[in-house]
Amino acid sequence: MDFPQSRRAAVKRAIDNDNSFLVLDDVNLEIQEGEFVCLVGPSGCGKSTLLNVVGGFLKATRGEVLIDNEPINGPDPRRIFILQENGVFPWLNVEDNVGFGLLDKPASERRQKVDHYIELVGLKGFEKAYPREISGGMKQRVELARALAANPDVLYMDEPFGALDFLTRLRIRLELIEIWRREKKTVLFVTHDVEESVQLADRIVVMTSRPARIATIIDVKLPRPRDLDSPEYLSIRDEIFEIIGLEHSGLVPGQEVDGQPPAKAAPETIAGRSLRTKNLDADVIIIGGGPAGSALGTYLSRLGVDHFILDKAHHPRAHVGESLSCACTPLLKELNVLDTVEREGFIVKPGVAWTSWNGTPPVDISFRELDLGHAYHVDRARFDELLLKHARENGSRVFSGGEVERIDFNRHGFATGITAKLGESRFTLRSRIVVDASGRHAILGRQLKLLKRNLSFPQFAVHSWFTNVDRGKPETADFTHLHLLPIRRGWVWQVPISESVTSIGVVTDREHFVHSGEKVDQFFMWAIGLNPVLAARMSEAVRLRELRLDGNYTYTMEQFVGDGWLLLGDAAFFVDPIFASGVANALHSARLAAPAICEALAAKQPAAAAFHEYQERLREGALLWQQLVGLFYTTAPLFARIVNESPARNRMLRLCEGNIYETGAAETLRQMEDLIAYTQTESAENSLGSAYLASNAGAGA
Repeated sequence: MDFPQSRRAAVKRAIDNDNSFLVLDDVNLEIQEGEFVCLVGPSGCGKSTLLNVVGGFLKATRGEVLIDNEPINGPDPRRIFILQENGVFPWLNVEDNVGFGLLDKPASERRQKVDHYIELVGLKGFEKAYPREISGGMKQRVELARALAANPDVLYMDEPFGALDFLTRLRIRLELIEIWRREKKTVLFVTHDVEESVQLADRIVVMTSRPARIATIIDVKLPRPRDLDSPEYLSIRDEIFEIIGLEHSGLVPGQEVDGQPPAKAAPETIAGRSLRTKNLDADVIIIGGGPAGSALGTYLSRLGVDHFILDKAHHPRAHVGESLSCACTPLLKELNVLDTVEREGFIVKPGVAWTSWNGTPPVDISFRELDLGHAYHVDRARFDELLLKHARENGSRVFSGGEVERIDFNRHGFATGITAKLGESRFTLRSRIVVDASGRHAILGRQLKLLKRNLSFPQFAVHSWFTNVDRGKPETADFTHLHLLPIRRGWVWQVPISESVTSIGVVTDREHFVHSGEKVDQFFMWAIGLNPVLAARMSEAVRLRELRLDGNYTYTMEQFVGDGWLLLGDAAFFVDPIFASGVANALHSARLAAPAICEALAAKQPAAAAFHEYQERLREGALLWQQLVGLFYTTAPLFARIVNESPARNRMLRLCEGNIYETGAAETLRQMEDLIAYTQTESAENSLGSAYLASNAGAGA
């Protein structure tokens, strides 16, 4: 069945002898047999007029209505109306009302059909009751049973449940759907209730104000019975509200309520431009209150972007990654939080020292000598809490303790918000853009199956905090110390957290731990003993915490942006902890994302294309990090010495210290690769270099 395959359909209704006005204009609609279609739109727009035209009760002034390619010239018993006004006959009981359209049928057939449809609509036991003796909802069931008993091809329903109370409407909608699924009738259903249309329809035809045109047609591909709290259901509902210009409450924005003027809304601006925000909890939802999420929150506050940070943890909370790179310092200054970091008393990181297992002299690299500035060693629990507090002070709305279960998408594939859990309760937050800054939880990337592990670096780490660690000579005691091990991609970090506490972490290829068959603490001590310098420094150490394992360090997402969403920091990619790049990448990505988000919101186009430049910059950075880490693991015993003795060591060390996004970074990496390749050739006879290179042959670095 297809009606109408028309050229135009329009109706003019006379107001008086001289005046008329256009009700419907340019309405073209095709409906398939067995389909449930709802017409929804503003009150008085012409929905019922269209239904009367399609039903043959009104004649279109232009165009035509076709059913099975036959024009409609008037009402037809194969197509039955059910109206809002109760149409049951008060002088007939239930069974006589249901059988009214079957008077021409044999008594036995009539009895069988009446019994069938009375039972179908749930009125068995009320056959002899009169309309005055039953409820409004039961009267609607009588009318539905009477219509179905006549075995029509099409049911036209004009706000049939409008007079019922809320709970009765909910119940009878479910019953109608069950009946429709059994009877396979075609239904054209007019309603002003948006919720009702989403609950019932296969497709929703949204009409404009008079003269009514079709604003859009929405396919509702949700399973039945429909979950009225699901994000997909709510997204379609809110889309219709937006189209017809209503808020969730059903009020036109700015409309008076009970004679009172509307509350004056706070002005909303982005970079000095006005932005309308309807039916949203925020323009941007940021998942994660770590450095990436906090930094983005601060940047967005400066740009006037309304946003919300949702963090699973209650800060402070423990986190690995205590040694910051030099690239963090200017970014912290730009965020106006550097003074706070300095007042917190974190240990200044003035350089990096490298030791090897074979007794060769350590390589000490002082940042001050190279004009690299300085970085910090931080207790990440305090540091992350400090950044989040700073974001809140700058205007970020922060909610802690809520666990994001999923990112929600509308039928067009745009992210529309998140569904989260707090205890046993679930709630939904809506936004124009969702930013995943959840770190290595990578909530969005895992949900969309974007995560790709780099099998060339199946690294894992075992780490904890210790006291009584010998930090070496005084002039390098506050350096980050990297102790190389004689195993594939093996090294240990030594990071001073306070005057007495030191973070120690073993990083190596997963095969060493898996193949050892030992317990974690046994493996940890075995690895420490592989480097004599480190073993001596740890000889009196006392562990303060349980050993913690972190695995699968190296991964990237297939894409960093999409329609209505972006990935930040470790939620986008992570290569390896060797260059302490985690926090720097978090801050850099927040800095790059903020203007892209601002421009997309101002243009009201948060599609993936709006974030193309951000993705390309981030992808370039991820590739450079991967190449740099690969270069290190290929030449680990020689890497620090080659770089430190290079005439271009300042540029090379800037790269190693996280300045991966600055102009010339790719060229610096190329020069580093050329220098190391040349040095390897010259040192082919060197037992240290050749032994290590041989052990790493085929390692995939």
